[in-house]
Amino acid sequence: MKTWKTVALIGFIAGLSALNYYGFKKLDPAGEEALPPQIGVENDIREIVAIMQTQTPSYEGSSAAGSYLSGRFAQRHHDWTTANRYMGYVIEKDQGDSALLKRAMVLAMGAGQYDQAISLAGEITNGDEPNDTLAQMFLIAGSFKKQDYENAKAHIGAMPQGGLSDFIIPLLKSWSDAAVGVYNTRDLRGNSIHLYHGILIAEYMDKTDALESMLVSAVNEGIVTPEDAERIADIYMHIGENDRALELYSRAYEMDPENSALMRKVEAAKNGEQSNLFIRVTSPEEGVAEAFYDMARLLAQEYSDESARVFARVALYLNNDLTRARFLLADIASRNDRSEDAVTMYQSVKPTDEAFLRARRRAADILHEQGGSREAIAELESLANEYKDIDALIQIGDIYRLDENFKEAIKAYNRAEKELGTIGSEHWHLYYVRGMSYEQNGQWDKAEKDLLAALSLQPDHPYVLNYLGYAWTDQGKNLEQSLEMIKRAVELRPGDGYITDSLGWVYYRMGRYAEAVPHLEMAVELMPYDPVINDHLGDAYWRVGRTLEAEFQWKRAMNNAQDESLIPAIEDKIINGMSEAAATSPTTAKPKDNNDGRDKAAMNHTP
Repeated sequence: MKTWKTVALIGFIAGLSALNYYGFKKLDPAGEEALPPQIGVENDIREIVAIMQTQTPSYEGSSAAGSYLSGRFAQRHHDWTTANRYMGYVIEKDQGDSALLKRAMVLAMGAGQYDQAISLAGEITNGDEPNDTLAQMFLIAGSFKKQDYENAKAHIGAMPQGGLSDFIIPLLKSWSDAAVGVYNTRDLRGNSIHLYHGILIAEYMDKTDALESMLVSAVNEGIVTPEDAERIADIYMHIGENDRALELYSRAYEMDPENSALMRKVEAAKNGEQSNLFIRVTSPEEGVAEAFYDMARLLAQEYSDESARVFARVALYLNNDLTRARFLLADIASRNDRSEDAVTMYQSVKPTDEAFLRARRRAADILHEQGGSREAIAELESLANEYKDIDALIQIGDIYRLDENFKEAIKAYNRAEKELGTIGSEHWHLYYVRGMSYEQNGQWDKAEKDLLAALSLQPDHPYVLNYLGYAWTDQGKNLEQSLEMIKRAVELRPGDGYITDSLGWVYYRMGRYAEAVPHLEMAVELMPYDPVINDHLGDAYWRVGRTLEAEFQWKRAMNNAQDESLIPAIEDKIINGMSEAAATSPTTAKPKDNNDGRDKAAMNHTP
């Protein structure tokens, strides 16, 4: 496989953070954010303190510095709506300062106040900085929104070269040319994103020969991530070339075996099904929206969340039906502890959208993570009852299982099975999660049956291989088979500490202690605070004569044990060491449920 062409992307991500350029991360030597010099900081901070001491119900807008500092506090906590409101007070009191206008422009766009952001962009370019990159970018978006493509071209021409511009200008130029009937993708060869947009433009303009040529180029030069492969495969499915689609879906699934959505696409391609997975771009503004979404996605992958938020908002401004941008905004809000914002964004997806059910299930996920199990289950019950959503029933079971209410989890999973009639490959994970619940509930015969059924449908799934292999290992049965299963799981997930521990543990239970040690040491490196993994390593050290190190690992295990039932056995080993009998009956834990039971990668996969 050729190396991904990343020159433009690296420059974009490393050289940008666009918002850093606008002062969002500018720190003074003391580590505090520097305030614009024109704001009288000392006097206004005293004013803020005085106002707070009088307990005035509202002091919004009382001073420029007070509003500025309040806005910065809100923005640091990812409350962009409040930050934008406070910045509005600053602008009212200190009009004309370009640094403040830039910050206000970015906050307005990030808060979804599109007209305000574009108006401020106009003020900036009509003032001292006519070639400001981000302001011009917002004005370009505004021109595309109005379908004023000649004006868009003029703003593109005003953008300076370097940094962000090197990545975005080729995309904007090619889409602006397509808008006026000119096919021009000669500059879209530098990386997978540019190639993908070249394909979108060729498809939009019905350039069949060029489309096929660019698809080949994308496969040969641009496929590195599962999403790259999946997007190109969707287009192959769209034009009826299922064999090529199957090759790419399979490649993506090999890189991302937890993605059940990809698995369904593999099956569809195998069965020769026609697909509507690829959604055509029907206008230049939709194409530019895709370009801004791709920028946001790349930045989010690098955890540049502030920049990602802004560009996702631009994408949504240009195409309000771009659900992937809504998912991305919700994901950003969720990982920055803005759960209510995330739920609101997921719930804004329309019932007519194909991603509607997925969005509502994600909203339920967040409600559960915030301790609202009852609210989450109510949300899912409404989906199950109103839309006959089987996945919602399975998710109800997952919530009960994660809350360790295994009896209710099993009831929910059984209800899902009853609705399905037959559990097929699409819902293989129902066997897996119900099998885990049976095992945790002490019903091993039923657990084993379900786990074997899951394995028959997904023979190379690392979590199924690990869970069943670990369970057999703890029971001292099928050790050779368990060893081969867990070895395969490690091949598939070499960086997973739980699975690496399982490999060491099966060697230990087979009496191959010296072989167990390096795997258990690696597991501790990967999961340094897990008490069971540290306990396992201590046991292995003891068996190979490294008694001082064994005692150290047992102490670490005891210090990190949240399950108090583990402590007495570990404490006994610290005091008395391990007898021959204890060495064959070590402290163990239930098999590791090292994902949340559902397919996390699939849940996080954008529609």
